[in-house]
Amino acid sequence: MSQEESPDKIDRKKEREKLKEDPRDFEHRLHNAKMSFLNYMARKVLPGGFWSGNRLQPGESAYKQDDATANSDTNQTTLDGNGKIRLHLTFDDGPDPGSTPALLNLLAEKGVIATFFFIGANAKKHTSLVKEVQKAGQIIGNHSMNHLFLPVQTSKKIESEIDEANQVLEEITGERPSLFRPPFGLIDRRGAELLAARRMSPVYWGAVADDWQYIGEEAVTRRILKQLPREELIVLHEGPHLGKQTVNAAALLIDRCLELGFSFDSI
Repeated sequence: MSQEESPDKIDRKKEREKLKEDPRDFEHRLHNAKMSFLNYMARKVLPGGFWSGNRLQPGESAYKQDDATANSDTNQTTLDGNGKIRLHLTFDDGPDPGSTPALLNLLAEKGVIATFFFIGANAKKHTSLVKEVQKAGQIIGNHSMNHLFLPVQTSKKIESEIDEANQVLEEITGERPSLFRPPFGLIDRRGAELLAARRMSPVYWGAVADDWQYIGEEAVTRRILKQLPREELIVLHEGPHLGKQTVNAAALLIDRCLELGFSFDSI
């Protein structure tokens, strides 16, 4: 072993070589390139919010910053107190009986804190699951009431999508969410101003696998791993047809990331 190569660097080199052995490696590389381009462009045009690399401090909100500062990837260190790179695991579109309980068991077993961005309509149908997530100490965020594409909605409709979901979640948990992930990851200036007035912060995306469709847990895991550690904000999706894939992918990801020396932290 050369003096310039630490064991950590060698392990990551081995991991990259393993990923290249996947017969779908080229497909995953194309996905990685696509997401890198989309992330770069989105940071340029979307209102300020939380991205990979600009972790909010306790009590801080993106609405306090201008867009250039809030969307920067150099605001905050991504290292934890032990010098490990922090990852942020998030789940969209729940709660769902086919995945949420199993995810809670997995997170408890691994000692990982994640953020669940719930759709208000789903939370209204599955109030007990929302309560279980809160009781488990996991973070709950707002993912709108009906998962509409907000930039094409009227200002009044955007407001109702935020407020109705907030109301549902607050009635169940007794706490109003402070984090909002816009459906499809996009929000315009009108939505950002509505969030700022409610002292809420937009949370965008980082490592995404296109797992809102079935591609298999191995593909989900490999696509996410290829985007680490550059994009440490991991996005996975719950849903009636995705339960097994999401739970299995989350288990694989957590194990591999911990083996590679990453840690997990709340947003």
